[in-house]
Amino acid sequence: MRIWTRSRVLVALFAVTAFVVAACGTRVDHDSIVRAADTGAGPGASEVAPGEPGSAGDVPGATDEPGTGHAAGQTAHAARGSGTAGERGGTAGNAGAADGESGGQGGGTSGDPIVVGSVGAYPGPGGAALAQGARALQAWGAHVNANGGIDGRPVKVVVMDDGGDAAKARSLMKELVEEYNAVAVVAAMTVVETLNSWKGYVHEKKVPVVGGTCGPEWVKAPMLFRQCSSSANQIYGTALVGAKHGDGPKFGGLFCSETQSCTYVEEQLFDKGGAKRAGLDPVYRARISVFQADFTAECIQARNAGVELFMVIGDPNTVERVSSSCRRQNFNPQYLQMSSTMRPQFASNPSFENGLVSMSVFPFAGLRTPAFEEFDAAWQRFGDGNDPGPAAAQAWSSAKLFERAASSAGSEISRSSITTQLRKLRDERLGGLTVPLNYDASGVSDVPCTYFMRIAGGKWTAPEGDDLTCW
Repeated sequence: MRIWTRSRVLVALFAVTAFVVAACGTRVDHDSIVRAADTGAGPGASEVAPGEPGSAGDVPGATDEPGTGHAAGQTAHAARGSGTAGERGGTAGNAGAADGESGGQGGGTSGDPIVVGSVGAYPGPGGAALAQGARALQAWGAHVNANGGIDGRPVKVVVMDDGGDAAKARSLMKELVEEYNAVAVVAAMTVVETLNSWKGYVHEKKVPVVGGTCGPEWVKAPMLFRQCSSSANQIYGTALVGAKHGDGPKFGGLFCSETQSCTYVEEQLFDKGGAKRAGLDPVYRARISVFQADFTAECIQARNAGVELFMVIGDPNTVERVSSSCRRQNFNPQYLQMSSTMRPQFASNPSFENGLVSMSVFPFAGLRTPAFEEFDAAWQRFGDGNDPGPAAAQAWSSAKLFERAASSAGSEISRSSITTQLRKLRDERLGGLTVPLNYDASGVSDVPCTYFMRIAGGKWTAPEGDDLTCW
């Protein structure tokens, strides 16, 4: 593995605020993806035994090396149950056999598999924010095949890890499209630089990209079918959640200095007046580094400024270190966060009690709707053995959006038919999983709405269910 300097370690945020520390040129197996989701440790953490929750063996047809960020000159490994010998398989969550078997999970499927795939950035501490997205896409594929496929056809899911490297991401995307012949890219758990490296390519090839991280690079574009509001609306919606549900209006924020994405959030809230328009009183802001070990000075400054509602824009590890530093100074504000800066495990951290979190898609806990119960059942059966988090919800909603289009396409499921069906959708919410979605030939129309969650009693809650806060 290459050793990275600080200037090369950070790649951009997903969904504006989830940071990825890249490990370029390494192969990341499925257990590493799961460990990253659990601990943020990435490759090198303790092993998960085959067959235990979180191992590749839990997903029908999955391989032990699903993240096919393969080394130069190597090809993806053939997946178990992925078809005849010699077929390229390298699939993470190739959930179901190409020969029509259902991986032994019941609900048999038949016919040629529907191939979908995703190229994302999963290793390192920032991978904690993205990795559950890969697993949720796998879980969706396994769940679909266990229930008869899509119109009787099995789904084959291909997940590739690009390590946050733009050149590698473009190469893997070309492989996904030209060698695996994927009909769509689904749940693109990507970052700014990597998405920009292949965005022109998928437009040229007319490959629909169905959902993903919904960051600022997901601008209106014909082949990007975002399942969220725009980044600007996500940021403003977070401020609105704080104004509506917070314990006090005095607002402060810490913003990482390593990427322009952090600056974007700061500018939207402070320089462009988003926080004030939402009803907050911005009294403090500061730049921080994700490499800082201690944030005592910033916590004292925020406390002296009277901050009641505190936002930290950085990777989840940084957010946690900030909360620890502030707690040592007896500064215990109410935290107001964008979902991608959080881990599901934060609910048990006393620092985040009563914390508010905006969600770009459905709350990943606390619902009792049929759409959520389907997600919950699939995650319990095929997930990583941990509680789901924001990335799992984003990927699941992306997969259900693809499923909605594919189910309407009839016998001819192709890139063209998927695109056509997506552009027919009007105010589609997928049973409450997303904001109202409308697409046309220029892209997705923006909807100024958000969901929100609260940490209460050491648990994630959804006080307003799947109702939206709109403006």
